[in-house]
Amino acid sequence: MKAVLHPAYVLHYRPYRETSMLLEIFSRDYGRVSLIAKGAKRKGNGTALLLQPYQRLLLAWSGKSELMTLTRVELDSPAHIPGQDRLIAAFYINELVMRLLHQHEAHPELFAVYDMTINALAQITNEQQGVIRLFEKRLLQSLGYGLVLDHDVETGMNINEKLDYYYLAERGPVRNMPEDDDHVRITGMTLLALLHEDLTQKKVLQESKRLMRYILQKHLGRKPLASRELYASYMKMLSNKLVP
Repeated sequence: MKAVLHPAYVLHYRPYRETSMLLEIFSRDYGRVSLIAKGAKRKGNGTALLLQPYQRLLLAWSGKSELMTLTRVELDSPAHIPGQDRLIAAFYINELVMRLLHQHEAHPELFAVYDMTINALAQITNEQQGVIRLFEKRLLQSLGYGLVLDHDVETGMNINEKLDYYYLAERGPVRNMPEDDDHVRITGMTLLALLHEDLTQKKVLQESKRLMRYILQKHLGRKPLASRELYASYMKMLSNKLVP
């Protein structure tokens, strides 16, 4: 196949041999794709400087195997790189895309969400936890695993913001406590806040994080996320610095 220049982001890269790079990209028109950038690290070649995560690019490639060859790269727009305190969040989002999207499966609506999320993380005025939760919600929806947030799946009754519910991963929220422990307790207030994407209250952010972690774990499997381990190390480092 031969793909002409179109929008994409680099999700991950690593060196390959002496002068090349292996890339995992998220493309608007082709989804997740593996590429080799031959000679990108060769002295005098500025390609490696462009092939960085979190900046929107125009990429073209060709090939007949699962690993295709990058043929051209250009900047699509000025880079909006998240600040140092938000890079772990951006890394987490990239890791979700790499783990949950199948190769060569286009998700143009999710690409637009990803683009908006990276730009939002670059704005220091945004609450990053809210930005992350909305991306998780829209990611699940794009993959066909959208959350039920507006009604009790057993009774069909509308969610009441004043009541508590139990969210079942494969079904949705119920009022009656399940017999097993495979659920998350959550307030109707948080379910409706997620429905309307209004994640401003602290309790809503805490509960929605717990819910998303529970749901995503069902799809991610047992392999831990590297971004969560990195975040734990980062928080430990900060706490050590605060100790006199």
